[in-house]
Amino acid sequence: MQIVQILEKTVSPDKDELLVAKNFLEQAAATNLPGFIRALSDVLAFAGNSPVARMAAGLQLKNQLTSKDPTIKYQYQERWLTFPEDMREYVKKNIVGSLGTESSRPSSAAQCVAYVAVAELPVGQWPNLMQKLVDNVVNEKSTEMERESTLEAIGYICQDINSEILEHQSNQILTAIIHGMRKSEPSNHVRLAATNALLNSLE
Repeated sequence: MQIVQILEKTVSPDKDELLVAKNFLEQAAATNLPGFIRALSDVLAFAGNSPVARMAAGLQLKNQLTSKDPTIKYQYQERWLTFPEDMREYVKKNIVGSLGTESSRPSSAAQCVAYVAVAELPVGQWPNLMQKLVDNVVNEKSTEMERESTLEAIGYICQDINSEILEHQSNQILTAIIHGMRKSEPSNHVRLAATNALLNSLE
């Protein structure tokens, strides 16, 4: 069965379908986790997939990267760093490329970008990420959804990472946030995402 169909079943009102989906996804993760994460990033990245499938893919991907339990969260971050570099680069390209392409709010891609960033930035990896996110926000050609989801990603990163790690990039981050909060910004959604990012960056 196609992973897209399975992901769509994760919101099924039918308990049997839900169980099939849950078992399939658990088995896929247990059998080949890097391959599973890569496949999830493909589902999220392809705009032709249903919003439900993309959102479910983002949620499954996020759940392989983070946990509310601090110990498990740390283990997941360490585990991510053990995956082959080419696989990680592939997934990162997919999730960053997904910013602004979703029709649902909040953005699943933004959460995925943030949780990979929280694992990689402290060990000096993904050095060009913050600049890429800033460019997304300030670029005049960026869509409303792109600006909004990128600011959400910045907010999640600021919320979840030791502020010292972002210290040398604080001016860049502030530039993006202030840009999103401008009076001339036509979208209330973008201004709200920027305001939330500012609050997270100050905590």
